[in-house]
Amino acid sequence: MASDSLYRLAFEYKETKLWNKLRDDEVFAIKLPDGETGYISIMGMAGDYIAIGIYIGRKGFDSYRIIASTYEYGLQSQLLYQECLLKQECLQCTFQDKDNLSKEEASEVMDYADRNSTSLEGSNAWPQFVKYRAGYCPWLIQTEQDGLYIAEALKASIALAGMLNQETLPALGSICRSGKIPFLEQNGDGYSIRSIEMPEPFPEEYTVPGINNDINVARLKNMGKSGVWECELVQYPEPVRNAPDEVPHFPMMFLAVESDTGFILPVSPVEYFEESSDKLLDMIVEAFIIQNICPKVIHARDKRSYCFLEGICKRLRTKLVIEPELPSLDGAEEDLLEHIDDSEEENLQDIMKVFDELVKLSDEELLGLPDIVTNQFEVLVKKNILPEQLSERLDDVFNFTGTKGGTKKTKNNVISIKPDMPSEPFN
Repeated sequence: MASDSLYRLAFEYKETKLWNKLRDDEVFAIKLPDGETGYISIMGMAGDYIAIGIYIGRKGFDSYRIIASTYEYGLQSQLLYQECLLKQECLQCTFQDKDNLSKEEASEVMDYADRNSTSLEGSNAWPQFVKYRAGYCPWLIQTEQDGLYIAEALKASIALAGMLNQETLPALGSICRSGKIPFLEQNGDGYSIRSIEMPEPFPEEYTVPGINNDINVARLKNMGKSGVWECELVQYPEPVRNAPDEVPHFPMMFLAVESDTGFILPVSPVEYFEESSDKLLDMIVEAFIIQNICPKVIHARDKRSYCFLEGICKRLRTKLVIEPELPSLDGAEEDLLEHIDDSEEENLQDIMKVFDELVKLSDEELLGLPDIVTNQFEVLVKKNILPEQLSERLDDVFNFTGTKGGTKKTKNNVISIKPDMPSEPFN
C-alpha cells in the first residue's frame, strides 16, 4: 500500500508536465538519503507512456544503458531483444488509465483522491508505483525503502521543473552525447545543482557453469560427432511462479537447432539460472546422449552463449565459434513465439489434428518418418502420453514396448518442440 505522501508527490509531479521539457535520455542524478546515487529518466515526450524512473547506483545505471542501446540499435534475436527490455533495475511512478490498474490499486487511488479532492479526469490520470528487476515481471513496490526512493525522485523532479520554468538552468543534454550528468543535492528546503561524470560501465561478466557429471561427458565424447548446431542461451519468453505470492520470474532456456534439419534439442528451461547453470549444462549433455550424437560444430549466437558452452566444448573437442547470423535458430525462435502466443485450446486442436493424420498413415509411411521423429514417439508411447489409439498404432508398427513379437524398425533420436515448464505460467 502506497502512502498518502507518495500519492501527494505523484499528483504534484504530474502537474509539472516535466515530460514535455525533457526527453527520456536527458538523465539527471540525485543524492539519496542513504548515500546512494539515483539516476532519473523522465518518460512521456512520445505521449504513449507517462512515467518517472529512478535507477539506483551504478548497477541501476548500467541497466539503463542496456535499455537505451537496445532501443537504439536493436538485436539480432527477437528473444534477446525481449530479454534486454526486461533487464531494467529501476523503480517507476507511472500514470495509467484506470483500466490498467487492479481493483485494489484503483480503490486505493480513488480513496486518496476522494479524501484530498484530487481530480482523476482525463487519460493517464491514475498513479502506479512499480518495481523492475532483471529476470522478473514488473511488480508493485513492496518495501518502504522502494517508496522512499520514488518519493525522493519525485521531489527532485518537481524541483527541477521549477528551475527549468525559471530558466535558471542550461538545457540538459543527452547522455549519448555528453559524459556528464546534472546532479541535484538537497540543500535545506531547496536543491543545489552541479555536474558529475557518468559512472563507468561494469565489465561484461558471463556465467560459466561447472561440469558435474564426468561420466556423461565421457559417454558423449565417445559418440560419433555429427552436425552443425546453432545455439543460444536466452530467457524463456513467458514468466512462471511457484506460489501465488511469488513475483513471477523468467526461466532461462538453451535453444539448439541442427542447421540442416531444423530439429530442436529437447532441453527444458531452468528457473533461477545463476544458481542452476550447472543443472542446465547437465541437461544439455543428457539431451545429446539421448540422440546418440556429439555435436561436431556449435555456432553460438553471442558471447554469453559462447562462455556458457566453452568448457564443455573443450572437453568434447567440439568446435565452438560465435556466429550472430543463425537462420535455423531464427526459425525455431519464431515458431516458439508463435506457439506461445496461441491459446491452449488452439494448440490442443492443432495437436489432435496431427494425431488424427498419423493414425491414418500406412505402415510404410510411418516407417519412412525420420529417426529423430520416431524416437520421440517412442518416449511418448512409453510414458503413456499419447491418445490410446495413436499409441497402439505406433506400437504395432515399431514395437516400442517390446510386446508385439518383433521390431520393424529401430530409432535413435529424440526431439521435443514444446519445453516442459515445471511451473504454472503467469497470466
